[in-house]
Amino acid sequence: MAGETFSSALLVEVGGAELPPEIAALLVHGYVEDSRNLLDTFLLRFRDPGHLVVDKGGLTVGAKVTLKAQTSDPGPPVTLMTGEVAGLTLDLDAAGTITEVRGFDEAHRLMRGRRVAAYPNMTVSDVVRQVARRANIPVGQIDPLPGVGGRLHTQLSQDNVSDWTFLTRLADRVGAQVGVSGGRLFFRLPAPPSDAPGPTEKAEQNPLVLEADANLISLRASVTAASQTAEVEVRGWDYEHKQEITATATPALKEAGADPAELGRTFGAPTVLAGVSGHRTQAEVKAAADALAADLGGTAVELDGVAKGNPRLRAGAAVSLAGVGAPFAGKYTLSGTRHLFSPETGYTTAFSVSGRQDRSLYGLASRGASAVAHGLVPAIVSNIKDPLTMGRVCLTFPWLSGEFTSGWARVAQPGAGKDRGLELLPEVGDEVLVGFENGDFDSPYVLGGLRNGTDTAPSLSAPVVDGTSGQVAVRALVSRVGHRLEFLEEPGAVRLSTGDEQVTLTLDGKSGAVVIKGAKGVTVDAGTGAMEVTATSGITLDAGTGPLELKGSRVTVSGQADVTVTGAIIKLN
Repeated sequence: MAGETFSSALLVEVGGAELPPEIAALLVHGYVEDSRNLLDTFLLRFRDPGHLVVDKGGLTVGAKVTLKAQTSDPGPPVTLMTGEVAGLTLDLDAAGTITEVRGFDEAHRLMRGRRVAAYPNMTVSDVVRQVARRANIPVGQIDPLPGVGGRLHTQLSQDNVSDWTFLTRLADRVGAQVGVSGGRLFFRLPAPPSDAPGPTEKAEQNPLVLEADANLISLRASVTAASQTAEVEVRGWDYEHKQEITATATPALKEAGADPAELGRTFGAPTVLAGVSGHRTQAEVKAAADALAADLGGTAVELDGVAKGNPRLRAGAAVSLAGVGAPFAGKYTLSGTRHLFSPETGYTTAFSVSGRQDRSLYGLASRGASAVAHGLVPAIVSNIKDPLTMGRVCLTFPWLSGEFTSGWARVAQPGAGKDRGLELLPEVGDEVLVGFENGDFDSPYVLGGLRNGTDTAPSLSAPVVDGTSGQVAVRALVSRVGHRLEFLEEPGAVRLSTGDEQVTLTLDGKSGAVVIKGAKGVTVDAGTGAMEVTATSGITLDAGTGPLELKGSRVTVSGQADVTVTGAIIKLN
């Protein structure tokens, strides 16, 4: 393909067949656009005085379209895009009638509607395949990228966002590119700049060389030290092992004309520190650090240019920029392209290099806000059988979905620590208040339980709020079966009882008395030690109508005054 040129004619196939010649002759303008961050799109403009394009051309909504560039030399045309017609527009004025046909690649199906779904114990590549199958999109290259998902007892969650937004979030976290090529969904790393042609190659030898005074028509290039730094650091927390995890990365544009890290050092920029929520392993924080470094480094050098029409120039392709001098000459990965077919300019390819930044209006409008779970929300506990026995629970969110279940959420416990603290696990079916770590929907925390119209407060020994003073009168801890510990402010008592009230222990702060009641008996066992009962005002042992026994290897009864023993029959042995 070296030195190859292409005609200004855009070839259009509908349903696998070329447009009828009389319809193809009406095409006056068209373009194909792709991006690392967005869907591939196309637009076709036909001069259509007889209103024939839609019917005779078969360009109805949903029609399968293939767009190709025809080489000027002998050989088959090169496919630019396969997609589907998504919209039609009619422009009618004094100059005539124009029919516009707009469409996207098959990935537009991923943007239709929102979805709540859980992907437990799955790697990112497994998730991508499942989403593609669900959208009836064939799967292409899916790179097994580490750093997100795949751990046992964890899950990735799609929290009421489109499949496209969900996949692009995953791609952002691991530095990948998602899209459709040849009708197949791909999820892969873009070609590194180092894959571009070497510095000795010329545009006439390699179509991936963009050379001034050769195939490069125009270029605007900029180098900036703004926001650049020599290093980024990402920190996380591995709560299973109770240890911090960190990873660093250096912003870089390998073999590009400028070094982002060196630009950052020019003004002594400090390390960019990011605490990444939900990242629990070294692989996860490393992937996050690399992605953050790529985000920052990708803004150091930006290119916007136009070249002679070239189908090899695609988003994610590695190209060499030559003949433009330092610091701009070097190797880059394209962020986006537009292949324009126009009677005024012929076939040209506009290209941009802006790293992983999405600067489109769609990106500003749709990405970011939905990626964060704001505030606190109610939830229902659905599972408390934590496989790691850490007191975690699974949750459902009735306001979000009737089917979605969260991953394992930690529960805030008063005084929690090693071998200490309260153990007050909520029950299945309980309503709880949930927050999210730094807004990460996959990192929920249970902050406490909630009352509602069904789950009402338990009955206690006294009203919780004193009707006269308006102060809290009772504080209590009550179990599912009714066992309770009550702290009564008035009359200053502490009461412990079983759910059936058969056994009670009362500490009466007002009288200073301790009252123990057992409906079927009370046993005091001192084990191998001694027991002493002391009272200054007297001790009464009353067995009622039952027997009273005093046993011991030696029994001593003494009195400082009289000793009285009475009974119907007294036996002394």
